[in-house]
Amino acid sequence: MIVIRDETGLANLGDPEVRRLILERMEEFEPDDDLVTVFIVVEPGDGVDSLDAELGFPVLADRAGGARFGDPRFWPSFEMVAEHGRWYELVFILSDDGSGAEVFVPKAHGVDPDLLRLCAAYAAPALS
Repeated sequence: MIVIRDETGLANLGDPEVRRLILERMEEFEPDDDLVTVFIVVEPGDGVDSLDAELGFPVLADRAGGARFGDPRFWPSFEMVAEHGRWYELVFILSDDGSGAEVFVPKAHGVDPDLLRLCAAYAAPALS
């Protein structure tokens, strides 16, 4: 898992598609210096528990009621999921000031299958 808090973290990314997406998001947020956004890039082999630890809550469970993904009572914690070619982008608003996290999940072998199913179930085609 790669956690990026500023442009220097982009050097750790090997995939040009995800690097471009994160750079675009950074440019979108730049005018609002008070807004804090962390970018998390899931890599094959990362456990969903590592993502949960970074975010501070379980991605595959409803934050309000605890229902797990697949349960009819499940309500996702993200604002949206966009599908970008070989990547999913999940947007989480974590505080009232709009600060949050953007998680990029590759459509790749070795990525947690439940995480991929969650992304696929809620994904909308990206606008850009």
